[in-house]
Amino acid sequence: MDSDTNEAAQTMAEAEYDVVIAGGGVNGLACAATLARKGLHVCVVERNPWVGGGAVTREVTLPGFKHDLYGSSHVWIQCNPDFKEIRPELEQMGLKYIEPTDHITGHPDKNGGPGIVIYKSIDKTCASISAYSQKDADRYRAVYADFEQVREGFIKAFFSPPAAPSALASALETSEVGLRRLREFSMSARAWVETNFENDFVKAVMLNWALAPQILPDQEGAGQSFYIMIPAIHYYGQAIPEGGSMELPNAMARFVEAKGGTVRREAPIAGFLIEGGRAAGVRLEDGSIIRARRAVVSALEPKQTFLKFVGEEHLEPGFAAMVRSFSFGKISICRAQLALSEAPEFLNGADMSACPFHRIVDSMEQMINFYAEIATGKPPSDPFLWSACWTKLDPTRAPEGKHTLIVDTYVSNWLADGRTWDEIGEDYARNVLIPKLQQYAPNINEKTILGLYVQHRQTLEDANPSFVDGTTNGGERIAAQLGAFRPFPGYAHYRSPVEGLYMTGPHCHPGGGISAAGTITARVMLDDMGIEPADFW
Repeated sequence: MDSDTNEAAQTMAEAEYDVVIAGGGVNGLACAATLARKGLHVCVVERNPWVGGGAVTREVTLPGFKHDLYGSSHVWIQCNPDFKEIRPELEQMGLKYIEPTDHITGHPDKNGGPGIVIYKSIDKTCASISAYSQKDADRYRAVYADFEQVREGFIKAFFSPPAAPSALASALETSEVGLRRLREFSMSARAWVETNFENDFVKAVMLNWALAPQILPDQEGAGQSFYIMIPAIHYYGQAIPEGGSMELPNAMARFVEAKGGTVRREAPIAGFLIEGGRAAGVRLEDGSIIRARRAVVSALEPKQTFLKFVGEEHLEPGFAAMVRSFSFGKISICRAQLALSEAPEFLNGADMSACPFHRIVDSMEQMINFYAEIATGKPPSDPFLWSACWTKLDPTRAPEGKHTLIVDTYVSNWLADGRTWDEIGEDYARNVLIPKLQQYAPNINEKTILGLYVQHRQTLEDANPSFVDGTTNGGERIAAQLGAFRPFPGYAHYRSPVEGLYMTGPHCHPGGGISAAGTITARVMLDDMGIEPADFW
């Protein structure tokens, strides 16, 4: 081999950047974009031929029908201050958000009531709730009003490293009013709705909202979520990217490249380079090396990051034990992706049908029975449903006049009878999910369903190794894995025990959902590097 060829081979085998990020999901790319914007030379490596992680759009039913396979509702990202700074440039890269201006979420009622519609307008929403109970409508309005008092503090806390466990209690324990609020925050979601609302249907609707982050009804410490979940939808809406959820990471990747960075697809890592106790880059499965002059970031879940790609020989035994015991929980999903000849028409009228998103629940009894079946490894016999017909907002996602629909529910990721979701998933979607939907939208039937694709534990695991055991929330949201304990005590500030190796992703604070929280990791790094002081210490 001559010298020129030898030099070219060495260049292909080993490259160098300021920062190397493993994982091209939304959080990894948000971290990369924030760093690149401050002048750092960044490389993102992604195992798939595409970027996106949990924000992926695919034509899985029929040509021309674009389905969001995982995350699809972009609520929390709208209040991320660092994302707001780069959003104009992302829009130049092709990102276009579509926001509902009126109808947001529908809660149909098959038992004689009119159903509840959550509008952008708090007044119209409370009017809808008042058909069931004026007292409950007034309580909903009061929770919304409370949010205005804490909104700035919420945003700062949500998009900063988590505070000490004692911080909230210390702030509230000095007055009777504060102690009452602290008591509410300490309640389970079920106890909170039983205490605050009187109508059974309203209670079920509110409980369903609170359990969206995959918490359990009787899990203590969930009361505070109501003061965020209820008002946020009115403040921040429920925007979606035109063309599919994947347009967000696609725009972020283009942004990074426009700033001189690199986004390498089909580049699975084989391990992190640890030299002298410090993270020095990544080694890819093809043998090539990508070195990092200043830092490495893992956007992968912690068991892959530390046990597989760092290696226990570089970890303290106590830390390795914490990684092994990190819990992803037992809740997965079963989802039907439908290609439709027409949009769903709900029995509760035009306003209900105008909503692009629906949370379908009947009663508190149904909710409690549902979670009892999950706890015992049984496929829920009478599930609540979430459905999203995003083509009502974004007709570019389907051929003219046609629609896509997501219909899903939570399920246990294990089955007591020994079967697997690979064996029963499609049957469950056809014979439980779709018939349940037809109780509220009877026009969704064999005539209007043009194509079907079913997702469940096995398809999730196969698609993304970070969907451990078919879970999608980055780690169980229990008290021992939230705030200063997420992902591990002493490491909640996005720095790992390996010098120069940082963490981002839904296993870190604030958790799952499309929030672009990788910006927080980037701000910690910029502060550590002396490039830009952070305002949250």
